[in-house]
Amino acid sequence: MTVTIRRAGPDDIESIIAVGRRTWPTTYGFAGPGYITHGLETWWSAEAIRRSLANTTVLVAEDDGAVVGTGNIDVRGECPVIWKLYVVPEAQGAGIGSALIRELFDHAGGRPVRLEYIDGNTSAASFYAAHGFVEIRREANERAGWPDAVWVERPFSK
Repeated sequence: MTVTIRRAGPDDIESIIAVGRRTWPTTYGFAGPGYITHGLETWWSAEAIRRSLANTTVLVAEDDGAVVGTGNIDVRGECPVIWKLYVVPEAQGAGIGSALIRELFDHAGGRPVRLEYIDGNTSAASFYAAHGFVEIRREANERAGWPDAVWVERPFSK
């Protein structure tokens, strides 16, 4: 597997959406079909991806020309926030997520980086802990029965 990480553009919108469609059902199966449907409609629509391209740094990971992962970071605030970091199921465990997150860290300019994952996503919890993130707070979900958000931060790094 030869993976290339590059900045995404408008031509990548459909490929980015496909990453979401392929990852969300397996990643969030424990949260239920309503959570998955809502997430895909809200954060993985063409309009949502266009907004993300306009307001954040969006990266894609390609293997032989096919997009197999994506991540984005919003550096506009005091503390940059990673809003997406996903690798298609069949490519997970090959170091693609680690390559993406390192590239996202580079865009943070040495500042601390925050992100959230949902409670119950033990794979995400382990992955982010292995990359230096520590829990800073939890937020209850507004919808009954949906998982809470776990916010984590990676301290400043050179």
